[in-house]
Amino acid sequence: MALTDIECKKAQPRDKQYRLSDSNGLSLQVNPNGKKYWNLRFTVNGERRSESLGQYPDIGLKRARELAYELKYRFSRVDGVDELKPLFREVAEDWFHNQKETWSHKHILNVRASLDELYVSLGDQRINKITAPDILKTIKKIEARGSLEVAKRTLSRCGMVMKYAIAHGYRYDNPAGDLVYALKSKKVTNLASLPASEMPQFLAKVRSYPSDAQTQHAIMLIMLTGVRVSELLQARWEEFDLEGRKWDIPEERMKNRLPHRVPLTDMMIQELQALRLTHNQELLFPHRLNNKEPMRSETILQVIKRSGYAGRMTTHGFRSLFSTVLNESNLFNPDAIERQLAHVPQNRIRSAYNRAQYWEERVKIMEWYGEQIKSWLE
Repeated sequence: MALTDIECKKAQPRDKQYRLSDSNGLSLQVNPNGKKYWNLRFTVNGERRSESLGQYPDIGLKRARELAYELKYRFSRVDGVDELKPLFREVAEDWFHNQKETWSHKHILNVRASLDELYVSLGDQRINKITAPDILKTIKKIEARGSLEVAKRTLSRCGMVMKYAIAHGYRYDNPAGDLVYALKSKKVTNLASLPASEMPQFLAKVRSYPSDAQTQHAIMLIMLTGVRVSELLQARWEEFDLEGRKWDIPEERMKNRLPHRVPLTDMMIQELQALRLTHNQELLFPHRLNNKEPMRSETILQVIKRSGYAGRMTTHGFRSLFSTVLNESNLFNPDAIERQLAHVPQNRIRSAYNRAQYWEERVKIMEWYGEQIKSWLE
């Protein structure tokens, strides 16, 4: 049955992409994000083809039927015609929906932002007609805003879409492949971290700064655990087993998307028990204005800055300190230290990952490091 304008207008998004069929192979594709696209399916030389005609309502039902008729007529008049390839936008959306099940919510939002940047100039171009200069022009506009990292990430994701296109036979090369060499290089600066020799004075100043107890506990636990600040501030009480002396961080909060276990020492448990007395929320560090959200890392950073260490120490600096002190001690297996830092080789097979690998030595590592911190506090 043929579509009507009212049906096209009222079509609502669902959890999965679906189509509303018109006549002669024409259909309206409705995506989960609410966007709608015209698609035509037809046969050329005995093979089924699919062709995008544009977005609704920019192209109405009547115009879509006209374009469908023109396209089918053109193909019927030409023997051995080269198949028109899909639009960049269509290939990118297929790639996105094929991959996103394994991504965190934050990563999905970041990838979507990259695709939206690319769609501005590349979205409606045929995937096989896009050239390296086309892509570079788009990426350079991002770079011109001073967003060098965003430019590189967007280029990388463009390259992934092109590889997806190659796998599906839409083109034979990746025009985004070597464009990174045409971008500006960002000067790499390590996040500030103090040496161990300055920690006694630093801790004396930070602990005497008039901040709330929750912030002081956060500083101590970041230093004691060696985890990333986001992993601590987003932690929930249900993740902790004080009797078993372990903290299990779920994979969705880990940078490498793998679950991580932290041994709990006496000092950590004391800090946790004292912190628990300050509130009864699910989060360890609830935001003071909204207890469903975690404390911001800027809160801790402000204490560090106002204690006189702006530009010399950061929240990530505690993690750098942890790595430096342990590696320079020459007392422990470097692989055990790396595992405690949740540094996992990129070629690590996910199913073979063991969050408790080197566990006994990691317990010793955390106890030894806790003693170092205790000496800084004396």
